[in-house]
Amino acid sequence: MILVCPSCRTRYRVEDEALDRPQGRTVRCASCGHSWHHIAPPQRPRERPAAPTSAPAAPVAMTPRPAITAPAPPRHRRRAGLVWILLILLLGGAVAALVLGRDTIVALWPPAAHYYEVVGLKTEPTGAGLDIGNVTSTRNADGLIVEGDISNKLGVPRTVPRLRVALRDAGQHELVFKTVDPPRERLLPGETSHFVVGFLPAPDAASGVIVTFAGS
Repeated sequence: MILVCPSCRTRYRVEDEALDRPQGRTVRCASCGHSWHHIAPPQRPRERPAAPTSAPAAPVAMTPRPAITAPAPPRHRRRAGLVWILLILLLGGAVAALVLGRDTIVALWPPAAHYYEVVGLKTEPTGAGLDIGNVTSTRNADGLIVEGDISNKLGVPRTVPRLRVALRDAGQHELVFKTVDPPRERLLPGETSHFVVGFLPAPDAASGVIVTFAGS
């Protein structure tokens, strides 16, 4: 049987048995890739061959090519699958970065701590990475002056929380305290800021002082 591609008109010689199916068969052109459904025409009754009157016609010169193939799977489905896989990987990486790097994120943007607490993730305590040192107290005629330094010990900028400065007596009982703003709201890596807090007047029994970050 001679099979002709309806798109590019390429001709193929195909065995009758390959296409002899009542429901037809899907074929594809090996030259242009066009696919179509071919239904073989009903077979005619065989007639007795007539006596040859002339030389038989020369056969059609063709280069055998495979003509019957299964349809290729749609490419757009494979591309859509790859896009979904890529999106899932990107989303997973973003979630991992938010979870593993939450302390750094809170350090750069303190309000983020509230959202981590809502989903049940713990973050560093207030003022983590910041050090309060060199605390001294000086009494004068007006009261008590408390001084000290705040240092950033980490390699990322840190927001400085408010300070809680408390005076204590000889028995380490708290007498009075103040919550004050830090001298600087933000410290770069390795930076130090000096604070001064005055208690005017100050209790006569005050003999000790402790400075912490408010909320810690």
